[in-house]
Amino acid sequence: MISHRPALRVTILREIPDDFLLREQWNALVLQTQSPQVFYTYEWARAVQFAYGQSLCPLLMLGRDDNQGLVGVAALAAPSGGPVSFLCANTGDYCDFVVNERQAAVFATLVVDTLRQQSYRDIVLTNFPEDSPCYAALHSAARSSGFHIHARTAYVCSQVRLSTMDVNANGKPALPRQKMVRRSLRAIGEAAPPVMTRETKWEEIHGLLPDFFRAHVARFLFTDRISNLVRPERRQFLSELAHLLSPAGWLCLSRMNAGPRTVSWNYGFEFRATWFWYQPTFVNDLEKYSPGFVLLSKLIEEAAQNPGVESVDLGLGAEAYKEAFANAGRRTMYVTLHRSLAKHWIEMARYQAATALAARPAAEQAARGLVARADALRTRLRRDGVKSTLAWFLSRLRGWFFSREEVFFYDLTNPNGALPESDELFLKTIDFDLLADAAMQNANDEGTLAYLLRCARRLRMEPDSVGFALTNPAGEFLHFTWAGPFENFYWSELSSRLPSPSHGSMVLFDSWTPVSQRGRGYYGPTLSRVVARIRREGKRAWGFSASTNTSSVRGLEKAGFQRCFSVFRYRCLWWQKIVQRNTAAPAPSTSSRPV
Repeated sequence: MISHRPALRVTILREIPDDFLLREQWNALVLQTQSPQVFYTYEWARAVQFAYGQSLCPLLMLGRDDNQGLVGVAALAAPSGGPVSFLCANTGDYCDFVVNERQAAVFATLVVDTLRQQSYRDIVLTNFPEDSPCYAALHSAARSSGFHIHARTAYVCSQVRLSTMDVNANGKPALPRQKMVRRSLRAIGEAAPPVMTRETKWEEIHGLLPDFFRAHVARFLFTDRISNLVRPERRQFLSELAHLLSPAGWLCLSRMNAGPRTVSWNYGFEFRATWFWYQPTFVNDLEKYSPGFVLLSKLIEEAAQNPGVESVDLGLGAEAYKEAFANAGRRTMYVTLHRSLAKHWIEMARYQAATALAARPAAEQAARGLVARADALRTRLRRDGVKSTLAWFLSRLRGWFFSREEVFFYDLTNPNGALPESDELFLKTIDFDLLADAAMQNANDEGTLAYLLRCARRLRMEPDSVGFALTNPAGEFLHFTWAGPFENFYWSELSSRLPSPSHGSMVLFDSWTPVSQRGRGYYGPTLSRVVARIRREGKRAWGFSASTNTSSVRGLEKAGFQRCFSVFRYRCLWWQKIVQRNTAAPAPSTSSRPV
């Protein structure tokens, strides 16, 4: 091995150049690897650089022999202040050095040694296939370069090997839950029979991507999560990747259509003899019919009928539906290399602790809660400073023993007629597609994303409540609010329920303005439009605000809404007392109960 090392030299580039010859040589090397993957291609690296280049800081290492031929590619990233990693670690299901099997050990050793010479002290290589010759060479490469190495399982990627699948009497693959699939197809296709389509040309794909993005974000919101597609960088990456891969026929956008409507998608690949299930999604209202499962079933069935396809790779993640189809798997590893022995020990201790907690779900949940509280405290300290944070903590502690809160209630039936109206502001009813658009528009506003998750939960669980969003002609979301029946409404500010002031009353609640739109006076116009809609339904609208929420109180009163009464909550440990006082004539009615 040592005798061959002088024959290889490494050239370092800080970008992935737009170079036709490099692309040809790079992709030719991909086909020489033990297990060629679309994630290793030149096009994939270029798409990552296009979307994430500024934050990831590409570090491209090209191995050449004495004849100046390209024999190895290590597409890495060296972000400022962070460890060296695979450039495609956050986008590729598999990451590896691109080199033929015969020279894998030599090239892996040369890459690690070059990183040491460049004074990089920390390397994190994730999604590294366990069966890769380069991974097998890492331990000796790390020791020879003075690194301490630790490796653990990252994922086991489920796969469907078509040649080993059982078949039915009619020669078709014996896939799981086919009775359910047939029932679902009948239910989905009430209006028109469902049809699976596969788009591979950029001219067809690029117009479909916005709908796919919206559906994916909406699906995640429905399941109380934030999709990575809310980030513009991720959408840019997928768009650029489709543009670069489609000329070679490597990109395939599969859809299940029922008439003009698409009910499920898979943004996937067709590379060499493998089809990839990469980023799927489906519409929320058909969840009970499992449209994603149906699409995957049909995709595998079609792959089995194609003699050029050997397997369907289901990618990262251990979802149960994948296990139903899988008859093989491929393990990937999470590998860390540190020059510091202390960092190496910390890495191992962290892994052992996480493994122990994972075996005890209750302990893991408690640990996650503590970490979340610690993160929130650090954020507050950075934002407000030690003095303000201490004052906040003492106030919370004092309030736990004894507190007094006042909530103002406003009659919203007759808003101020002088409140400026605008034909350029539109009131829209909140649904999951609207929430998805709002999430993509406010990807960097953590408070708004948390609010949108709350809206998604309310859409699922509170059918009597209706949400509204104020927008402008550009489609920007300016303000959000909700309306629901006053009767049996739970007031979190009071930890109580109150009798409705009049039959059929509605209460406006949970208003929110994205950070980018604050200070522009959208609160009052939104409430006025919602109140007008409620009045057209013959109902009376009410609003409320904690007395300490000065911006909300100011917005309500500026809009001309009249304060009718206040409700006080007196609390001492586990006991509380509710007192209501009318604004005009303070004749209190009281009730008390244990919390």
